[in-house]
Amino acid sequence: VGGGGALGGQTLWQKLRQRRAAGWPSADGEVQSVDIRRKNGYTVVVQYRYYARSQYHYGKYARHFRRKQQAEQFAETLRGRHIQVRYQEDKPTVSVVLDHDLRMTGALQIG
Repeated sequence: VGGGGALGGQTLWQKLRQRRAAGWPSADGEVQSVDIRRKNGYTVVVQYRYYARSQYHYGKYARHFRRKQQAEQFAETLRGRHIQVRYQEDKPTVSVVLDHDLRMTGALQIG
């Protein structure tokens, strides 16, 4: 039960971050790696690189799935892909990948 509560809190935090970042500038991001971790379901962890304010920066996006097949499908869709990354204008090392942006490119159709 504790894992489910922590997961719920993490999901809420991610949604709040995404809402705040919706107005941030965006950059083209390149997916560097995609891993699937099993704990209370399956978490896909995407590590990406993006260019902002004359430098490369790195970030991470994670999404939880209940079913292994959904996690594998999402991971495969993102491998080697370019994605839109939002970054904080005054601190470009802070970045967020919006679910909305992933849906718009077709990378997020499930979950």
